[in-house]
Amino acid sequence: MYGHQLSSRWIPSEGNPERRIIQSVILMEYVNGGSLKDYLEEVSKTGEKHVPAEMALCIARDVACALAEIHSKDIIHRDIKSENILIDLDKKRADGMPLVKLCDFDRAVPLRSFLHTCCIAHRGVAPPDVCVGTPRWMAPEVLRAMDKRNTYGLEVDIWSYGCLLLELLTLQVPYTDLPDLRIHELLQSGKRPPLTDELEALGSIDEHLVTQSGSDLEGLEVESETLRFLVDLFCQCTKENPADRPTASDIYKLLLARTKHLTS
Repeated sequence: MYGHQLSSRWIPSEGNPERRIIQSVILMEYVNGGSLKDYLEEVSKTGEKHVPAEMALCIARDVACALAEIHSKDIIHRDIKSENILIDLDKKRADGMPLVKLCDFDRAVPLRSFLHTCCIAHRGVAPPDVCVGTPRWMAPEVLRAMDKRNTYGLEVDIWSYGCLLLELLTLQVPYTDLPDLRIHELLQSGKRPPLTDELEALGSIDEHLVTQSGSDLEGLEVESETLRFLVDLFCQCTKENPADRPTASDIYKLLLARTKHLTS
């Protein structure tokens, strides 16, 4: 973030006095390359069924790093998805991977927004007890707030992050080919987006691999084991009970250790 500009203007209102609109402009870094959604679509056109395992791991790591940072400041993003991730394939990090950024904070809100005193933060930003976000990536407890207002927390971003992992693993949106009504029914009952048959075939849905050390994976085929690791992490992130989901910090530490093990 390079700067911030706050301004106001008066607009006419038919039959009523003019009303003032407050505008907030944030000056931010330009990331050349577009969204992760665009990148996934390009990979899909090549006939691939998923993002290359090492690339998927590094993208997941960097998004988790960003998520851990905002969660450490008690900010809920509320719209984690590939469309809200920027990726610059030409601007490489020290490890040779592309630059990855989390963006679009227009739905973000302080975790304890009810105690927040900034009037700007409350203009047009729904508190964390109403349904906000994109349904296919939305945690069950957020959707349920549509019928009954119920306060939710940082864990809703973890569910959405799990749905992002599914995008990396399948090049498809969560609940692909399912009608909106069916998606609504599945979410209301706390059901995670289904995996493809190929990912199901990887096994290990008992989610034990994410707790194993790097040495336990020696001798196994790296590509399939990395995919299996991400599948298991997806399952951890999309548990119905928010308390059972890992924190963003825990996820980042797991992915950081995994990427270091692969490059060592």
